[in-house]
Amino acid sequence: MSLKPVVNQGFTRYGMEKKDFVGQERTCLARFVEAGNCFHVCSLEDHPVIFHNEDEYKAGMNIVAFVAFLFADLKIFTFEIMSNHLHFAICGEEARIKLFLHLLKIKLAAHRLLRGSEDSIRTLDFRVLPIGNLENLRNVIAYINRNGFVVNQIYSPFSYPWGANRYFFSPDAKELFKSCGSKATYALKRELFNSNRLANEARVIVLDGYVSPASFCHIEEGESFFRSCSHYFYKVSRDVESAKDVAKTIGETLFYNDDELYSVAVSISAKKYGQLSLTTISKDQKIDLAKVLHYDYNATNKQVSRLLKISIDSVNLLFPKKNV
Repeated sequence: MSLKPVVNQGFTRYGMEKKDFVGQERTCLARFVEAGNCFHVCSLEDHPVIFHNEDEYKAGMNIVAFVAFLFADLKIFTFEIMSNHLHFAICGEEARIKLFLHLLKIKLAAHRLLRGSEDSIRTLDFRVLPIGNLENLRNVIAYINRNGFVVNQIYSPFSYPWGANRYFFSPDAKELFKSCGSKATYALKRELFNSNRLANEARVIVLDGYVSPASFCHIEEGESFFRSCSHYFYKVSRDVESAKDVAKTIGETLFYNDDELYSVAVSISAKKYGQLSLTTISKDQKIDLAKVLHYDYNATNKQVSRLLKISIDSVNLLFPKKNV
């Protein structure tokens, strides 16, 4: 299935049209070329915590919305707020993006709920990294949208609340936005943004106590860079190597859940030892595989022990500095 644009309420919408793989890929590539200059914007992961509780996260979401509405010439495909850093997949002129980030920092530092993190916010160091091809853009969108649930496994990509991730290929989330979201009154906009500048902005829709990303992010266009729902789901949940490449590019430490590490381990076992089952590899092969998982994929000692059925004491002897 590929995606066909339809104009609706000032936003680009996309209907479905049957095509073969080549046709789908060609359509996605055309969307990427049409989009213009795309960037992965991220602040450094090694930063003090900024958002400590739900109210502070909500403040962060509202500030992102405020600045996004003011910079309507920029297209935010997706974003995610983590406790100490932020990610955006964004399209537009680089100079405008830097102004966007400058205002974002000013508004975050000035918010009454974030006063305790004011000095930390002012030192946020954003990198604006060009996205050179379609596959890189797909990987960046998937990396951003998987960030919250990989770090905190009580979430899924459709339940982590602090970003646009929950709307991607999720009809239920989009329907909830349409049916339950409410237009912000003048007084509410003044309260949310501590400003009158968006008093006449009709697209400010509030859901779950903050401005919904669906009212200012270009979700459907972000979806259009993937061939199908299943293609996106694969990128978010299974394409470990692509996530690893993005993390390496931006200097972040990438962590994997057990399912992802198991897929990696089976793939390595098949290639290196000719074995599709981890239970049939030898003791020496398990040790070799443990080192790969530990050093190349940041597997914790407990994960290595669980996946390879090696006692935790033996794993701790192998990796004494990562005794977790």
